[in-house]
Amino acid sequence: MVQKIEATDVTEEEALNAAFFERADEFIKQANEFCRVEKGSQEQPAEKRGQVSAAMLFGTARFNTWVAANNFKDGEEMRAAKDQVMSYILQQFQMMLEDNYDEYCEQFENYLRFRRNEEFHSNKHKHDHDH
Repeated sequence: MVQKIEATDVTEEEALNAAFFERADEFIKQANEFCRVEKGSQEQPAEKRGQVSAAMLFGTARFNTWVAANNFKDGEEMRAAKDQVMSYILQQFQMMLEDNYDEYCEQFENYLRFRRNEEFHSNKHKHDHDH
C-alpha cells in the first residue's frame, strides 16, 4: 500500500532537499547525454567522460563565481573576499566529493556494472582490426 503524503506533511527543508537533488539529477542526466558515444564512432568512452568532466568543472567554477559576484557591490569588494569565498566553495566541494567517492567505493560493482558491456564492445572493436 502506498502512503499518500499530504503537502502539509512536507517540511520546507525536505522540499528544498528534494529540489536540490532534482536539480543535481538533471545536471547529471545532461552530463550522461554528453558522454554518449555514437555507435560506430571512433571516440573512446573514457576520453569523452574526461572531456565532459573538465567542461562541468569549468562550468561549475564559472557559475559559482557569478553567484558569488552577485553578493558584492564592486570588483574591489569581491577581490577582498576572495580567500573567504574560495575557502567556502572548496570546502563544500570537498565534502560532496568525499561523500560521493565513499559511496562509489561501497557500491562499486553495482554502479559500474555497465563497464563490462562497454569494455566488451571496445575490445571487440579493437580485436576486429587486429586481423
